[in-house]
Amino acid sequence: MEINILPTESQALLGATHELVITHADLTAAATTQTLIVSIPNGSWVKGGFHILDTEFVSPSSTSLAYEVGDDTDPNLFMTSTEVDAANVGKVTYKEPTPGAGSVGQGKAYTGQDTIDILFTGSHNLNLFTAGALRYYFNLVELDRLS
Repeated sequence: MEINILPTESQALLGATHELVITHADLTAAATTQTLIVSIPNGSWVKGGFHILDTEFVSPSSTSLAYEVGDDTDPNLFMTSTEVDAANVGKVTYKEPTPGAGSVGQGKAYTGQDTIDILFTGSHNLNLFTAGALRYYFNLVELDRLS
């Protein structure tokens, strides 16, 4: 998983400060679920964003692969379950932010260190995927640095 801080021009254009690039190679679990983690520094504000599916996720026997983005309190705080498997995704390659029911529309402030959790759930072991790439965009501002 690659974490990029976007250039100022891209931040203004996309309304996001960070980009996560996730490919099939990041799915290493010999299990049907795997959580990828992004550390949130103490005193940060986070707001979920949109995703772009660059390449549908494919494996020889897959029928489903979905992911959601949240934290340890609410697993879909920033994005509800989103299908990215080639068998189910259809023609949708862009998805606007779809925060879960417990979300706060203006984002969430973290008073201690925490994590953004990206939970993948598949129909079979995730390490069997042979293709797939997506980009997830979000805002992360270290409020302690602003004071």
